[in-house]
Amino acid sequence: MLGVLVVISITNEYSYRTLRQNVIDGVSRLDFLISKITTNLGLSIVSALFIFVIGLVTGLIYTPELDWKYVFQSMPFVPAYGLQIFTYLSFALMLGVIIQRSGLTILLLLFASTIELIIKLNLPDSLEVIKPYFPMDAIDNLVPNPFLKYVFQEIQDYVSLASVAIALVWMFLFNFFSYRRLKAADI
Repeated sequence: MLGVLVVISITNEYSYRTLRQNVIDGVSRLDFLISKITTNLGLSIVSALFIFVIGLVTGLIYTPELDWKYVFQSMPFVPAYGLQIFTYLSFALMLGVIIQRSGLTILLLLFASTIELIIKLNLPDSLEVIKPYFPMDAIDNLVPNPFLKYVFQEIQDYVSLASVAIALVWMFLFNFFSYRRLKAADI
């Protein structure tokens, strides 16, 4: 949902030519991009805080006894979730800047994981080692889906530093490609 909000925000800048007007009024393309990245950061922080509060309240309601060491046991997942959201929003921003059409961008955003899965399934076995480095996989690996434990699969109960590093690289690349496209685009 937040990704769609970012896509609509950026594509409306192109559709209604407000980006062009901002540049004419003296706002640099870098300043424009920084404002969008700052908005993404704000949305990510609010989302992570919202999840933290929901988890805290739910835990306090349903726990039989209150022990503070258990309250903050899985705390590293909250900033990892924030990074996950920020990286995903950076991806949405990049798609919006590159494609500039809201409908097509939203479809691509919604089907990005499916497209990536099809690409990974068609990779030869010799390239199996690069699969965790694909962008959607890297984003999803920050906070793995906990529902797999209900189908008797082992789940990761910690935040992997390798996953954080890979996601940070993708986040940087998404924002860098957005900047390069904005810089080169004829608005």
